[in-house]
Amino acid sequence: ATGTKKVSSLGSILTKRNPGVPTISDTVPPITDAEWENVESMMAEFCGVPFLSEFSRPVSLLHPELMELYGKIVHHPMDLGYICRKIRRREYKNTRAIQLDVWRVFSNCVKFHTHPSNRENAIPSFASISMHLRDFFNNLWQEYMMPSDAPPRTPGKGISHVHQTFQKRAESRKERLVQVATTTISKRCLQKIVVSLENFIASGGRVDKLDKEGTLGNADNAVGDVANFIQHLRDVIRNIKSYISGNQEYTVMALHRDLKKTYTEDVFENQMLKKMHIGSRLDRIFGKFIVPIFEVYGRGVNQSSVWGCMAAAIWARESKKKPYWPAIVLGILAPDDQREDWHQALTDRNEARLPEKLREQLLTGKRKAEQALKKQGTEVMSYFLVEFMGSHEFIWVRESDIIDSFDPDEDVNVAMAHGNVTKKRRSTASFLTTKAMSDAIEEGRWALEEFELQLNDTCGDGDVHAEPDDEAENEYESNFVVLCGSDDEADEMESMKGRSRSENSHESDIDEQNELLASDGTLDFTTEGRKKAKLRTAALKKQNALRVKKEKEREKAKEKEAKAKKIKVSQLQKKTTPSPKDTKTLEKQLELEEKREKRELELRRKKRSRDHEKMIRDEEQKVKKKKSNTPDKKTTANEVPNKRGRAETMVKSFLVRKFMSRELKDVNFDGCGPSFQAQTNIEPDGLLGMTLAFRAAAGEVPYVDNSGKPFIVADWEKIDSKAPALSSERCKRLQEQIELIQQEIKRVNETRERRLSMIKEAERARDESRTKLFDAEKVVRETYLKKKKKTPKKQVVTVKAEDPRKGMPSKEQDDKKPSHSVSNHASTTDNELEDSNL
Repeated sequence: ATGTKKVSSLGSILTKRNPGVPTISDTVPPITDAEWENVESMMAEFCGVPFLSEFSRPVSLLHPELMELYGKIVHHPMDLGYICRKIRRREYKNTRAIQLDVWRVFSNCVKFHTHPSNRENAIPSFASISMHLRDFFNNLWQEYMMPSDAPPRTPGKGISHVHQTFQKRAESRKERLVQVATTTISKRCLQKIVVSLENFIASGGRVDKLDKEGTLGNADNAVGDVANFIQHLRDVIRNIKSYISGNQEYTVMALHRDLKKTYTEDVFENQMLKKMHIGSRLDRIFGKFIVPIFEVYGRGVNQSSVWGCMAAAIWARESKKKPYWPAIVLGILAPDDQREDWHQALTDRNEARLPEKLREQLLTGKRKAEQALKKQGTEVMSYFLVEFMGSHEFIWVRESDIIDSFDPDEDVNVAMAHGNVTKKRRSTASFLTTKAMSDAIEEGRWALEEFELQLNDTCGDGDVHAEPDDEAENEYESNFVVLCGSDDEADEMESMKGRSRSENSHESDIDEQNELLASDGTLDFTTEGRKKAKLRTAALKKQNALRVKKEKEREKAKEKEAKAKKIKVSQLQKKTTPSPKDTKTLEKQLELEEKREKRELELRRKKRSRDHEKMIRDEEQKVKKKKSNTPDKKTTANEVPNKRGRAETMVKSFLVRKFMSRELKDVNFDGCGPSFQAQTNIEPDGLLGMTLAFRAAAGEVPYVDNSGKPFIVADWEKIDSKAPALSSERCKRLQEQIELIQQEIKRVNETRERRLSMIKEAERARDESRTKLFDAEKVVRETYLKKKKKTPKKQVVTVKAEDPRKGMPSKEQDDKKPSHSVSNHASTTDNELEDSNL
């Protein structure tokens, strides 16, 4: 009952997270050319690690003596050589198939070396190497096979599996950066970074072909913030080149900081979307080079039985009563003031590489160490997970039980026992000279040497300060090319394996593929992991069963409905001789049905006709409106386009004619008459008064003040020609007055000539305006005004009583009177027509 409950609850979880959990039944798009190029680049980088010899060919060829046991444990063998050959031939249909095959290589290794029936041949370090290579492959896949920008999310829906992978990539990038932040980048790796950044600028802001759109455009024509960003990026490239030529150290954190500054400082302040796109692309370039460095950082040492990633080589002892023994540190529990970020990562990585039973046994010691850390008072002490060399035992020890300076040539136990000749010390000294101690010291020496090599090769491409070499750069690619080479023996083995696979295929393969997809290639072969896998498989089966059941129910419902229809039709067909009552009822039903159909048809017909008439009316209104706005006749220069303009033209022409006939003398019509009449009383605050005041102040108009004196005296009047006593002085002053008067006369003549020319120009403009106005009036009258028909007014004839003595009026008299009255009516009608037109 408990198991059933767990399965149902897990099934509900899977249902809620769907499509967050991928399955093998999900549709996957076919692989593209851009993805093929990135797959080859990724596999060339992946094949550069030095641990692939045991995975390059089938196990049947490398270890034929293990095939009997291997075939019982592993049902779907896979090797990297087969995968690389299929990639070279481009035989994979989608990228998911590549992932599943690579994951299966390492899951098979873990399964074989952790299976209960393989205790004698199991090698725990192989399982650790497989998990390490699987994580390395997953990290490379995130950077090479996923574009820089995540696809847009569908509103109203949950997070899909695709968006979950992008979130995982962001979290993995943060973890990798924290652990390798202080690592020094080698010259070869720096050279690759320079090439990638230069290609990024040249391609317009694309990392590779998976990025469909560039964010920079043409770098030569860039302006604004884009140009500033490109300049900052080129400065970073220049600095990296200087580090390469000057043998200066350049850490991972420094590179990350410099790249981030290029698009966050003083650029793209109002363009957040572009900043995000550029940041995602630079993060991907940075991630492509950090993944290999992180892989080297996580490598273990061969002297560890679990291929543990060591932090240091030390002397350690189990207790004070035990001697010191060569050991390596695989985990650290430090107090809060001494704890660093990489301590927890190192401990978790090495604990995951331990066998299940050993990990459970060490869990008790770890809990005691954590409790001791909480209870510590004045004496602060750390705890270390160590592996003793030689015996390969694991234990958590206190800081007081270790000596961190490990020297293989100097035995600390001998130094401590020197001078003490007690029996106990003598027995200890004799024990330390045994072969076990010497073998442990030798293993410690090898582990220390391998650890120092790893410290000197932080990027996995040689010494940090070594110059870039073409042969070293092509080493990774050559390994991939070798694996892609033809292997007749392996191909023949694979063809036989394919035939046996098709004959013996079973459902476990689908379950295993679903588990690989759900866990990113991590198959947990522990007891708890197997339980979870079974529950997950049962939940998926239950989901599939429910889906199949619903489909069957829908099919049954359709079949039942079709069967009922057939029965009804057959029943109607069987009634060949109905009763009279049934016949009448059926006839009535048919008549009502026919009437209803006719009524509906008539309603639809009327509706169509109404719609058609409405459409015709709308078209006629559009045509009429268009004709009213654009007349049929060809427009001329004097034609007025709109109705209001035509009315204004008629009114203006009428008023102008009236003015010209001197009937309106005191009105101004757009410059056609005088602007004002002569006035004797001028308001000083009016426009005319202010104008005269300004002109008088300027001396252009003579003006007399209240005392009767001129407001401004002319220049020649200021000269007093009678005051000098000498005639020569008087003549000189008279001559000056004459010159000033002549200048004033000249100025007055020029002003008069300018005024006369302006008057002529104004009269010419007035005449042109009148001519244009009269022409427009003529066009309006001839084009738009319709003449009314002359309908004579009916004459009312009053018949008087005639004298009987008089005779009847003659015919000529009858003809003359009506003709006279008609002519009068015609003249009246002409006058009315002219007034109506006006």
